[in-house]
Amino acid sequence: MFVIKEVLIEAEKQELIAFLHRHNMEYEHDITYSIFVYDVDRVIATASLANNVMKCFLVIDDYKQQNVTNIMFHHLVNVLAEHGVDHYFVYTLPRNEAVFTSLNMTKIVETMNTVLLEGGRRIQDVLAQLKAQYHVSDKKKAAVIVNANPMTNGHLHLIETAARENDEVLVFVVSEDLSSFPFADRFAIIQKATAHLKQVTVLPTLSYLVSRITFPKYFLKEDQLIQDEQTLVDVLVYKEYYTKMFNINRRYLGEEPFSYNTAKYNQVLKDHLGNHIRIIPRKTFKNKAISASMVRKLIKAGKIEKIRDYVPQATFDYLSGESGKAVIEMIRSHTLGRH
Repeated sequence: MFVIKEVLIEAEKQELIAFLHRHNMEYEHDITYSIFVYDVDRVIATASLANNVMKCFLVIDDYKQQNVTNIMFHHLVNVLAEHGVDHYFVYTLPRNEAVFTSLNMTKIVETMNTVLLEGGRRIQDVLAQLKAQYHVSDKKKAAVIVNANPMTNGHLHLIETAARENDEVLVFVVSEDLSSFPFADRFAIIQKATAHLKQVTVLPTLSYLVSRITFPKYFLKEDQLIQDEQTLVDVLVYKEYYTKMFNINRRYLGEEPFSYNTAKYNQVLKDHLGNHIRIIPRKTFKNKAISASMVRKLIKAGKIEKIRDYVPQATFDYLSGESGKAVIEMIRSHTLGRH
């Protein structure tokens, strides 16, 4: 009889890292929960969670026909259920797709190297619920997808351009809370800054776009391949589901002079969606392109008044409040990232 034990102490974590390495897999440092499966005192398998993303499934060869993956999968589902989570994902190799579809998981998209699946809920149902919640019509419309960390006059210019050229515009705000400015605050700022644009609806991306679930590092070894897969999966999810559910016929992007990866992402979108994509020039101030990273640099340098030239009033008002002061303190005490 197999026994499941949670990985708890540092020595067990190091044992897990070594176990994965021996089988040519990488430990993921966003992991929030891991297990070992034992046959008596022998480790025969492992699996992990990064929040609601299942990853690092590994069963040694001698036990691959003994239903071990099934046992681990149901254990992880139960762990998630204990925390009130009924929607989960797995990113795996194409050759393993049948294993997870046999466990009632549904494929979302597939590339040559990876398959993204989900369980508990289906993307069509989740997006239909989002569409109903925000009273989105069936008419053709444009879309803008932003992180806005924080919202700048560049983001506002992009949204206003889309609003001038289209009867309806959906502004999707990246839901992942991995930025200096929390999602709920970014969302509220964008709603306030676009309140004058009656054809604009602001809504979350949810778990499917620009998300942790599109990061298959643990079985893809090359950094560039990881980035390419992340980009392609994100583009395919948008193309196959978001454009169809929300009847989006044009997506607006700002040109990207600063980030190689963002520029490449824009190009992949263009390659797969052609004229669906409209890239507009960056808004500038005194001949300098405006970016969120520039604003964060000014915050870190303590030059809050200078930010007025680069952000909407809604962003500046937020930074002047209690929540904004906490974000300012956090930015000033941490190393800055690109996004």
